[in-house]
Amino acid sequence: MTFFEDGHLPAVIVQNKVDLLPEEEQDNDEELKKFSNDNGFNGYFRASAKTGKNIKESMEFLIKQIIKRLEELNSKGNAEFNKDRGSLALDPDKHNKEADQKRKNEHSGCC
Repeated sequence: MTFFEDGHLPAVIVQNKVDLLPEEEQDNDEELKKFSNDNGFNGYFRASAKTGKNIKESMEFLIKQIIKRLEELNSKGNAEFNKDRGSLALDPDKHNKEADQKRKNEHSGCC
C-alpha cells in the first residue's frame, strides 16, 4: 500500500489573510470548521502570513498528521517508509536567507 492508495492524504485548510477581517470575526471559525469536517480534512486554521498568526502551528500540525499516517502504514507492515523519524521543529533561524535572496534577484523586474 502506498501513501495515497486508500485515498487518505493528510490535508488541512488554511484560511489566509484573517488579519483583514474585522477583529470580532477573526476568531469565528464555525463555517471553516464545518467545511473541514464535512470534506474530510484533518484540521483547519485561520492564519495570516502578514502577522504570522497560525503559520507555524498549521505547518507543524500537517507534518504531525503526515508522520501519523506514515506510522499507520508502517504498522500495517509497509516497509516502504523508514520508522526512524526523530522530531521535527520549524526553526525560523535556520531559514535559508541566501536562497531567498537568489529567488528575489531572479524574479526582479516586471512579470
